Amino acid sequence: MAKADDRYRELQQIQALTDGSDDVLDFLARTARDDLAVAEIEGMTGKAAAVADAFTVALESAKEAAVIALPTRKTA
Repeated sequence: MAKADDRYRELQQIQALTDGSDDVLDFLARTARDDLAVAEIEGMTGKAAAVADAFTVALESAKEAAVIALPTRKTA
């Protein structure tokens, strides 16, 4: 009888652990999704920085070209 009681307690413990498995799986899925999102955002941040740098260089070049191309104004 003791073996049967032990097996019954084991069964109860297994059931208790698996009862919340949907919540655990949801949590793990959200965690994985968050990790992927962080990696994607970091990649996008790097690309945005590169675009901003390129834009800054282009803007400086345009300013330099404007100084050369446009006549200077004389102030009275």
